[in-house]
Amino acid sequence: MSESKQPAVTIKKWVWRALFTSTMIPLLLVETALVAVYFVSNDEIRDANLNYLQSQSSSELNLAMLREAKSLSQQLEHVQNLSRGLGAQAGELAMGDTGTGVAAREVARHASLPSGVWASQQTADNQGSGFYPALPGLEQDIPMALRMTAVDPIMRSVVSSHSAVVQSFVTMADCYVRLFPYVDLASLVPADHDCRDFSFFYLAAPEANPSRNTIWTDIYEDPAGNGWMTSAVSPFYSEQGEFLGVAGVDMTLDVIVNQVLAMELPWQGFAMLFDAEGRSLAVPRAGEQLLSLLPLEIPDANDLQEEDVIRPAQLELKGHDVFKRLAPRILEQRRGLESVNVAGAPYKVAWERLPGNGWIMLSMVEESAVFFRTAEIGRNFQLVGMALVGGLILFYFTFFILMSWRTHHISRRLSVPLAELRERLHRIGMGAEVESAGGSGIVELDDANATAEEMYQRLRQTQKELQSSERRLLDSLEASGDSLWEMDIPERIVQIHPNLWKMLGASGHEPLAMREMDFDRLIHPEDLEQVHALRHKIITTYGESCECQYRMRAPQEEDLQQIEAMGMNEVGVDAGTGKAGDKLLQQRGLAADGVLEGGALEGDEKEGEERASGTRWVLLSSRGRVVSWDAEGNALKAAGMHIRIR
Repeated sequence: MSESKQPAVTIKKWVWRALFTSTMIPLLLVETALVAVYFVSNDEIRDANLNYLQSQSSSELNLAMLREAKSLSQQLEHVQNLSRGLGAQAGELAMGDTGTGVAAREVARHASLPSGVWASQQTADNQGSGFYPALPGLEQDIPMALRMTAVDPIMRSVVSSHSAVVQSFVTMADCYVRLFPYVDLASLVPADHDCRDFSFFYLAAPEANPSRNTIWTDIYEDPAGNGWMTSAVSPFYSEQGEFLGVAGVDMTLDVIVNQVLAMELPWQGFAMLFDAEGRSLAVPRAGEQLLSLLPLEIPDANDLQEEDVIRPAQLELKGHDVFKRLAPRILEQRRGLESVNVAGAPYKVAWERLPGNGWIMLSMVEESAVFFRTAEIGRNFQLVGMALVGGLILFYFTFFILMSWRTHHISRRLSVPLAELRERLHRIGMGAEVESAGGSGIVELDDANATAEEMYQRLRQTQKELQSSERRLLDSLEASGDSLWEMDIPERIVQIHPNLWKMLGASGHEPLAMREMDFDRLIHPEDLEQVHALRHKIITTYGESCECQYRMRAPQEEDLQQIEAMGMNEVGVDAGTGKAGDKLLQQRGLAADGVLEGGALEGDEKEGEERASGTRWVLLSSRGRVVSWDAEGNALKAAGMHIRIR
């Protein structure tokens, strides 16, 4: 099975392919693999770092939230303890002996007023204020009210023990009020002021607080004119379990908000405070702006309320679009961390429930601020990767240019000596003179040039020997009278040695080349078939010598005129010399066995036939064979010899 023929390429293209396949492709594969490994490992490392940093950031946010919640919880617990302590002291005073002495100055600064209220006057002693309203159906217990003046030092101590506490009070079941610092309640509070209508009283009363716990009120408007306020209120009872009243410690909303605003949260976050039902207690200005909340009006200090006015919530977790989905988890879980979207921006929300009163501290931080450092690290990794890819592109671009220049240099170093060698071989084939080639610096090319030089010298020597042999052969032929013949098989042209015409008795001016059909006209018709068979056998036997005998006559004048009229000069016969032109193959071929031997025919019978016909026929013996083929094996030229049989 024959191999498929590969397309021819130039040396430059071949060298380029060789360098590309042996250098560029492996290098490109290695670099691509390295870049792929880098990016894969980079992504893994970056993702791991980002996850770790995000986890650390979330943990830090939770820790900050827990720290601030714990700090606020401790303060609220401290206020609760103050309220419980104040209630215990108030209960002991309320249950004290009715004969317990009261300082004369305290008795002197309390008096009944025309409105029916019993109230205290302000003095320079920084004492508390007392107020007994005139309520229908309630009798004023003045001795008990005087005993309660002894709670003033305790209330003073409570107010001074914590900066968030603005005032403390004791309210008895019959609506007697003891308040510190001093407030002129007689002039500010209506005479029929009923404390039982306010949350700081009824939330701690037995009906709403049967477990007698310290409770925190909703944000309400202080009747004494201190604005929005919340109170830690503790009920106190007699030994017999009789409800005596409540003791409270007041914290204004401003103090709570300032406390929340003072929390140091990372990443410029802010905190909010909600009650156990998810209603906002304290929302900083940043939260109002972010969540589009309307600010609450600050109550007028001179506009006192005669009934409980609960501060409306700016924000309810269950009703706000941002927290609606997350509200159940916030209200049920003690702490947590989730993400919400506010105006298309993601925010981290962390919350912590205070153990004492169930309030919820909630913080909000923009994720871009939380993960800014992690995102920056990710961008740095990506920039390093892009720089690596850019460096590789620049490297390969430079490498391509260098390799192209190198390919051109190598191809020229190979192609130029090869072109010179090809030219020398062509000149050797043409028989021209060839100069010796110089050294190329490449061993193989120098060896090829040396081999070509050696071949040239051998061909010159062989040519000289062939020329000498040809001269001897021609001299022998001239002496023997035999004749050579050659045939250009594709062109069907027969070239004849002059001795043939001499053997035929011609004048010697006949053409040395003629077409096959013209040559056949000189052969006896009876012998023409075997001549054709001879030629066919010569062409198809590829080198084997074939022989036959036939009769041939000398060309007449009319034959020569017809040959000339058919245009033999146009197919290769020189009109001036009668010799074959350049279109005929000039190479002569005689095999070693090309000397044709004559055979005997019945000479007497042939000569008798010639005389009877009036035409002189000469009996010849011809032997020949193919001496040249093309690349596909087709016969190109046949050669042989004519011998006259006498």
